Amino acid sequence: DSQPNKIFLDPEDFSDSVRGLPDDFDDKSGDYVHGQWRALGIQSGEHKGQKFDDYPILYSILRKFPYKTNVAIMTVGPNTKIGNHTDNEGGWRYQMCLDDGGGENSGMYVMNIDTKKQELMTWKTGEAYVFQPDIQLHNGFNNNPGERTTLLIDFFKESEYTKDKFEKYYQHYSECFEGLDNLVDTYESRKQKT
Repeated sequence: DSQPNKIFLDPEDFSDSVRGLPDDFDDKSGDYVHGQWRALGIQSGEHKGQKFDDYPILYSILRKFPYKTNVAIMTVGPNTKIGNHTDNEGGWRYQMCLDDGGGENSGMYVMNIDTKKQELMTWKTGEAYVFQPDIQLHNGFNNNPGERTTLLIDFFKESEYTKDKFEKYYQHYSECFEGLDNLVDTYESRKQKT
């Protein structure tokens, strides 16, 4: 709350098919959102979405993290469901809960790679999870009284790094958003409208 007039991206900024009917949650997989879900762009590629002075500790940490592709603060409102989906970008995702929304009814189910069963990960303030969003089916929900806020970092795992692998991942990630520059432009144009 220290930064006034925050500008968020909505689910439609990432996908054309994010809104579904309640039946969609049971009948088929897809990235359906029922409720409120927003993203505060922190960094896409090398572009910083916010002023360093608004997030000096976070940006100082991110400087030490070389293989990140996209960083955002995700806010999921109370009584929100995000249906089963995979994300085509590849790589790995680190998500840390900054605020669980005041309860124990917020989480996500993530498919275990070995057992192929979905396992519940309950969001608790200060806890983090790492998973591969392109091969691990996942969903989300928040039934807590307040908004759930997480820090999301999409990245390429350092132990897997070669220049060619990273460049291929980065290019593929960018293509999934019709170019990371397009995502940056969308966000920057939204900020100009305020």
